Amino acid sequence: MSYKEINLRSNGTDTAATEIMYEIAAARADGVELIRFNISIGEDTEESSEMKKIVSSATRLLKNMKQKGSIQFIATPDSFKSGSMESSFLYNKYPELFENSDIRAEDKNYIFVKL
Repeated sequence: MSYKEINLRSNGTDTAATEIMYEIAAARADGVELIRFNISIGEDTEESSEMKKIVSSATRLLKNMKQKGSIQFIATPDSFKSGSMESSFLYNKYPELFENSDIRAEDKNYIFVKL
């Protein structure tokens, strides 16, 4: 399994979109199958609001990429809470990723991307 975990460093929606597209292209070139984008939310209300915008923008961008066939699927924390097909696939295909982690932790924002 080839897996890559990326902590987004961007502080705006446009730069986050650019960073996500770059990381996906780089991962594809390296032969990576699965990417996890970690998006941290700060304690500050303004920062938290901006991070929520970044999460929303990133999710929208990735859904558009899925429609175009650039990626296979995405899985967000909501996918794992609802037990979606994507989350079930990830649990079954990559069980070693979920053995020692609490994926349903409410304070974490992440997006899994299957290339």
